[in-house]
Amino acid sequence: MTEQPTIHAPKDGTKEARLVEALKGKGQTLDQLCGLLSWQPHTVRAALTRLRKRGYVIECVAKTETSAARFKLRTAKS
Repeated sequence: MTEQPTIHAPKDGTKEARLVEALKGKGQTLDQLCGLLSWQPHTVRAALTRLRKRGYVIECVAKTETSAARFKLRTAKS
């Protein structure tokens, strides 16, 4: 049996916790995440990398002709 890695969630009330909440559901664009957190784009991308290292699975939904690329948490399939 393979064990799933333990995900260490960010502390409540932090910007990283807000980032995790924003990535749930349909996700957010990079610009939306920058506005939500008052961070520069490179800081948002670095935070996404830190979350991936913690065990979160973040996918990038490709942009279309009418919408920008979105980042969202991949949900576990039961």
